[in-house]
Amino acid sequence: MSPETHEKATISRWKYALIFAVGTLFSRLLGLVRDILMGWYVPDFSRDTFLFAFRLPNTFRDLLGEGAVNASFVPVLSEYKEKGGIEEMRKLTNSLFSTMFVILIVVSVFGVLFMPFIPNIIDTLHTITKETPKTEEQLNLAVLILQWCFPYLFWIGIAVFMMAPLFILGDYKTPGMAPALLNISLIICIFIPYFLQIDIIWSLVIGLWLGGILQAVVLFLAVWKRLRAPTFTKNWYNEGVRKAFLLLLPVIFGQAAGEINKLVDSFFSYSLPEGTVSALFYANRLIQLPLAIFGTAISVSILPELSKYFANKEIYKIKQALREGTLQTLFMILPTMVILILLSKPTVKLLFERGHFGAELTEKTAHAIIIYSIGVIGFSGVKVLIQGFYAMNNTSIPVIISSISMILNIILNIILVGPLGYIGLVLSTAISFWVNFLSLFVILSFRLGNLVNKEYLLNIMKYVISIFFIIGIFFIINMLVNLNSISGTLKLGLYVFFMGSTCFTLYLFIAWLLGIKEINQVLYLVLKK
Repeated sequence: MSPETHEKATISRWKYALIFAVGTLFSRLLGLVRDILMGWYVPDFSRDTFLFAFRLPNTFRDLLGEGAVNASFVPVLSEYKEKGGIEEMRKLTNSLFSTMFVILIVVSVFGVLFMPFIPNIIDTLHTITKETPKTEEQLNLAVLILQWCFPYLFWIGIAVFMMAPLFILGDYKTPGMAPALLNISLIICIFIPYFLQIDIIWSLVIGLWLGGILQAVVLFLAVWKRLRAPTFTKNWYNEGVRKAFLLLLPVIFGQAAGEINKLVDSFFSYSLPEGTVSALFYANRLIQLPLAIFGTAISVSILPELSKYFANKEIYKIKQALREGTLQTLFMILPTMVILILLSKPTVKLLFERGHFGAELTEKTAHAIIIYSIGVIGFSGVKVLIQGFYAMNNTSIPVIISSISMILNIILNIILVGPLGYIGLVLSTAISFWVNFLSLFVILSFRLGNLVNKEYLLNIMKYVISIFFIIGIFFIINMLVNLNSISGTLKLGLYVFFMGSTCFTLYLFIAWLLGIKEINQVLYLVLKK
């Protein structure tokens, strides 16, 4: 590959990643507004219960939705488009849609029927956490909320399926923007109890349904406009469907490990004192903002490129793309996580500490952010590396590594939650993320050739140097400014904005001085007419 062609591919990856990131940023900011309002207006038990109920269909959404789309449907649809043209892609889209429709219906029904068993699981965990059990009335309400929230899986499953053909057709904007509809629906529904006689927790359930339906409809229309698909078809089983689902089954097992981790953490947190689910949720939301914008954007944009390279047997290009993908992710994730660690408490206090969200919950959330941030750097790398295995139609290794990480996380939860409480949950997650990342990195290096070279190490060293400047300027400014003397929303907001923007600007400036090529690529896209 000539230097010009290689640079063009790298710039293209940044382009699609930034398009997806802008849409995701809009959605995440709305999600942040939604979470702020929930913290202010929704009492602890209602908020914890809704977030716990929301977590379950989201877990299965990740299992049958985005994971399946990105790992099995995108490569097969891309292959059909390359070899048979748009018409063959349309036929396969129809067949896959018909199959997924049935699967999502079946899973949704079984999920609703399973919900009454949830209290038994919660009671069992109390023997480990040693916390006071919830009342029978609280658990009965939780079961009802769980049963009404779970069918959200069907709508969001249809929505994420639609992303696969859109990605292949070069539409990254619509999938990035669509999740904003859920946040808008929930924001509106938070205020319904002020106009109608309805408990706020049921109002949130209405918002969840409305948001799921709107996302599915918008993405369906976007695919129909470009592809005149999907439609139901009697020819639901063919070679393409068989190939996609042969990839899907091990992907489900691979994704299941990570999703089981989330479920285990959710059950443990719901068995801990009230507010724990909220603390971990809000910490996760702040962490997921940069992760979704940068980590997910790079991993989404790199998969079609990797699939194309593998179809043409260009192994060297796969290795180079993975190396650059991890660096591009680290370039944006690392400074964001460090700044979030440094500003964790003032940020949480500024955004959430009002109404039902008290100072104790602020402390819990800030501590969780610090530990989560360390683990997320590894997790963002996993999201990129795993695409290399999926592009090569190798899903067994990610399954094994993810399963090992899952088992490690559960063991660490059992060991650490008793003495450390919610901190033990977060620490277990962070450790399992890094074990997953390092294992995948080593295995890919053996299969493709060493991913680490002098240039790779030099770039990481430049990132580290830039981070030291961030930490240095932060402590220098805080020696001159007493944070405890800053009171009021306006002053605290100015402090967080000034410190965050100063640190990030300094990082970019140092990166430019050190000649980090990622900043030149981003500047090229931003400044290009």
